[in-house]
Amino acid sequence: MTRINLPTKRQVGHLTLLRQGRKLSLKEYNALTTTEQLEMIRQAHGKQKYDLIINSDYAETLTPQLHPQELYLTVNELGAEYAIELLMLASPEQIITLLDLDCWNRDSLSEVLSLHWLELLLNTGEKQVCRLAKKIESEIWALFLKKHLTIIRGLEAYDDDDADNARRLESIYDIEYASENAAKIIGALLQIIWRHDQETYLLIMETIRSENLSFLEEEVFQARNKRMLDLGLIPSVEAKSIYNYIDPAHFITGGKKNFKIEAEELPHPGALLARAEPDNLLAEVLTANLDHDLASELCLLVNRKMSADATDLSSINDVTESLQSIYDTLNLSLEYLAGENLAKAEEVFQQTYLLNLFQLGHSLIRQRQQEAEKILQSPIGPLLDYPEQLFVDSLLQQPACFYSVADDDHPSHLQPLTTMKTLKMVDQRLSQLAALQTLFCEMLPFSLPEETDLSAEVPTLSILFLTAVANQLLGRPFLPKPMTAVDILRLKEITIRQDNISNNFQTQLYNLVNQLTDNCGFFIEFCLECWKEDLSAAGSVQPGNGTPICLLMEN
Repeated sequence: MTRINLPTKRQVGHLTLLRQGRKLSLKEYNALTTTEQLEMIRQAHGKQKYDLIINSDYAETLTPQLHPQELYLTVNELGAEYAIELLMLASPEQIITLLDLDCWNRDSLSEVLSLHWLELLLNTGEKQVCRLAKKIESEIWALFLKKHLTIIRGLEAYDDDDADNARRLESIYDIEYASENAAKIIGALLQIIWRHDQETYLLIMETIRSENLSFLEEEVFQARNKRMLDLGLIPSVEAKSIYNYIDPAHFITGGKKNFKIEAEELPHPGALLARAEPDNLLAEVLTANLDHDLASELCLLVNRKMSADATDLSSINDVTESLQSIYDTLNLSLEYLAGENLAKAEEVFQQTYLLNLFQLGHSLIRQRQQEAEKILQSPIGPLLDYPEQLFVDSLLQQPACFYSVADDDHPSHLQPLTTMKTLKMVDQRLSQLAALQTLFCEMLPFSLPEETDLSAEVPTLSILFLTAVANQLLGRPFLPKPMTAVDILRLKEITIRQDNISNNFQTQLYNLVNQLTDNCGFFIEFCLECWKEDLSAAGSVQPGNGTPICLLMEN
C-alpha cells in the first residue's frame, strides 16, 4: 500500500512547525477534511508539500488556496521543470504572480525567462493552457509572445475566395519567430488556443499586431507593479523607507487603524511566516493572537523588507533570513517598549503598525552603530586592539551582531541583536570604548600616532600603553619609546615570577589607570594577558630571541 509522510505539529510561538510524523496510507490521508489537509500542506516544504498536494483527492481545490509566494518557493525548491503537476493545478491568478516574480529584469521582460515559462505552461496540457489563455489578460500574452515573434501579415491579406484556406492557422497569420525553439514552443501553444478558443486566439494575435512593443511592455509592467504592490512588493527605492530612523526616546505606540480591509483580499500567508521562528517575547505575543489580519500585515512587512534589500524571492535561504530578521527586530522593539510585561506587549502589537515597530527596532540598533562609527572616526579608531575591533566590525555588519569575548566557560562568539539583554551588553562595551577614548585622548601624557604612512604597521592601543609602562618601569619617562632586546630581559626579571605576572605589577597597572578614568578595567585585563603571554615566552639567553609583540621594539 502506498504511504506518504505527513508532518505532525508542535507549537513554537505562533507558528505550527514541522516534526516528522508517522507514515499514513493514502486512504487515511484522504479521509481527512480539506481544512486538515490544507493545514498539513501549509506546514510542509519542498517535496513533502508536493507529495501532499498531488496525493490529495482534493488537489484541484486545495492548490488555488495556497499563497502564490508559497507556491513560487515550492516550484523553485523542486525545480520548475519538475513542478509541472503543480502548475497544472494552479489558478490563473497564481500563475500570473509566478510570471510577475520570475520573468522581469527591472522594467524589462526577460526574453530567456519568458520563453522558459511559455514552455512550462505548454507542458501543463491543453486544458490548463486554454484556461490560462482565457483568464490571463491578452496584453500579458501579447507581450510574452511579441518578445519572440513578428507577425508579417494577417486577416487583411485574404479575400473571400481564400475562405477555405483561411481556416488553417498558418494561413491567417504569417509569423517570423526569433528562434527555432521559440517557433516550436509558441507554435504549439497557438495551435492549442486556436483549436479550443478562436476568439481568444484572435484577440491575442491582434493585440500583438496593434501594440508597439515598448508601449506594451510599459503597460504590462505598470499593471504588474500594481499586483506586486498588493503583496507588499514595491520598488526598492520606495521600500527603503522601511529603514527610516525613528528616535526611540520619542516613539509613540498606537495609531493603527483596522487592517481588515487590506487583509480581506490577501491569501493566508501562514506557510510563508513559518519559514522562520519568532523567539522570546514576540513568540509569546504571537502565540496569544495571530489572526488573518495580523498575519497579512506581517507578510506585507516581510515583502517590503525584501523589496528594499533586493532579496532573491526564489531563494529559500534568503527569504528565511529576511523573515527571521523581521522577527528579531520586532522582538527587540517589543522588549524596549514593554520589558517583560506580556499584556502590554500584546497591546502594543495589536494597536501599533508593525512597520513602525520594525523601524523602532532598527533605530535602536542604528543608534549603537552610529556610536561605533564615531569611535572608528576618533583618534583611537585605527589603533583598536582585536577584541574591540571585532566588536565594532560585528556591530556595523548587516545584520548587526554582538561580539562576545572568550572566557573560561565559553569561546568567543557572535550574538544577533534580538533582545534588550544583548543590547545592554552592546551599551556596556560602547561605554568601555568611550572610556578608552577618554584615557588615550585626554588623560595619558603622550599623543597617539597619526596614520601618515599607510604601508607601516600601526601599533595598537595596548602596545602603545604597555611600551610606556615598560619605560616607566625602567626609570624612563612614561612614553611609548621603543624597547631594545636587553630591555625585554630586564622587564621579564622585574615582572614575571614562575611564568606568572607578579601581584605587585598587576596592582600598579590597575592603580595607574583607575587614577585617570573609570571603566577601563577590561583594557588592563587584556594588557596583562598580552604581557604574560609575550614576556613569559621571551628568550632568556640571547637578546633578540623570543621578542614580544606587546611592546614597540627598536628596528
